[in-house]
Amino acid sequence: MKRKTAVVLLGSIIALSVLSGCGSNEATEAASESAQTEDEGAGDDAEMQEALEEEETKKEKDSEKEDEKGTKDQEEAEETEEIQEEAEIEEENTDKVAILLPDEKNWSDDAEELQADLVEDGYESLVFYAEGDGSKQVSQIQEMLAAEAKAFIIAPVDPYGLTDALAPVKEAKIPVFSYDQLIMNTNAVKYYTTFGGRQTGHMIAEEIVKKEELEKLREEKGSKTIEFLMGSLDSTEALFLYNGVMEILQPYLDDGTLVCTSGKVSFDDTGILRWSSDLAGTRFRDILENSYEEGQTPDIVCTGFDQAALAVIDVLEEKGVVPGSEMWPLITGSECQAEAVKAIASGKIAFSVFMDYRTLADTCEQMVHEYISGEEEPEVNDYEQYDNGVKIIGTYLCESQIIDADNYEILIDNGYYKEEEVRPEATPTPTLKPTSTPEPEPTETPDPTEIPDPTETPEPTETPEPTETPEPEEEDAEPDPTQKPRVTLRGSK
Repeated sequence: MKRKTAVVLLGSIIALSVLSGCGSNEATEAASESAQTEDEGAGDDAEMQEALEEEETKKEKDSEKEDEKGTKDQEEAEETEEIQEEAEIEEENTDKVAILLPDEKNWSDDAEELQADLVEDGYESLVFYAEGDGSKQVSQIQEMLAAEAKAFIIAPVDPYGLTDALAPVKEAKIPVFSYDQLIMNTNAVKYYTTFGGRQTGHMIAEEIVKKEELEKLREEKGSKTIEFLMGSLDSTEALFLYNGVMEILQPYLDDGTLVCTSGKVSFDDTGILRWSSDLAGTRFRDILENSYEEGQTPDIVCTGFDQAALAVIDVLEEKGVVPGSEMWPLITGSECQAEAVKAIASGKIAFSVFMDYRTLADTCEQMVHEYISGEEEPEVNDYEQYDNGVKIIGTYLCESQIIDADNYEILIDNGYYKEEEVRPEATPTPTLKPTSTPEPEPTETPDPTEIPDPTETPEPTETPEPTETPEPEEEDAEPDPTQKPRVTLRGSK
């Protein structure tokens, strides 16, 4: 029994061994194949992994570039925005300076010069023309006050009419610079820029004394006649100019060296309201008709502005007075306007006073800039004579110059005028020719010699009375061609 059991167990062991060997080979092969496949798969994964890593690196680099670009774009955008903000702030902080002038026709050159200077110094300039309307200028002041102007430059239409309008300007502590004409009856005016009416009046009067040799005339106990046409009655500078003229000429009027035939000597009697050339012409015409005999004219006509001088010329020429003749008076002007300079060059106006608006504008703008910037106190050279009724105004007096026929080309050389604007016409004295043209007429009057027939002369001799013999002499005188032109000349006068 035991022996049988052992045989069975042995057989089982052998069988299991056989089976175990077979399984081991197949398992080994399977394991080998699996390992080989795993090795091959591992190689593909490495390449793929490397590719993925490269792609990831590329993406990272691209991302970094995009980030850098985005950062740069953002920086540029921020910089642009900052610049715009700074520009806006600068624009908001640009100080406005209001320029208020009486009218555009006569003041546009001043406006352009003032604007150019202000822009150069970093200001915004706002120009307004009142066109001769005082109430309009008041409205412009109110408008600029609301716009928060930093300063006012004002040439007043009515120097006495801005008191109320400038009161709130003074309260707002905004400086007012009076330009050319002094604004009266207000404490708002800070500074004043002008050429100086009194100094200009002195220059005009001293030139009259020199050209008319009044000192020599005084020694000889002689005299000359003079008439006055001064500036506007509402102008402070016109009053100053009048005072300056009279300070020099009054002694000659007092001792009779100068005689004002019309008796109109005071400023009230001689002033021409609003600088009207028409009124000046009417005034001078009345003086000639009422104070001078036919064919007489004053020796001197002293005017306070060029348009008055030109009006005097028109009246004289209307009356047939020839420029350059003994009847043509010494005429003075002031301002050196283009037409007046032409008249100076042609000998119709003796002289005028040149006041360069460029100097006035540059000086005023410099004072404004110095005051606003606070760099220094504006310079003044007169702090005595300009009292506007409320206080003495610190003033800068610009220099002026006498211009006559000998030096008028200075105005061309310094660029103030172009040559064609002020040179006289090619025939400046055509009025002198008519006096000589009648003389050739005798050659055109052969007819009178043809009328009397020599054979007819015996007729007077047929009369028995000897007393009638002179008559033929008169008849002989009639055909004389040299006498008729003389008669017509006398008649033409």
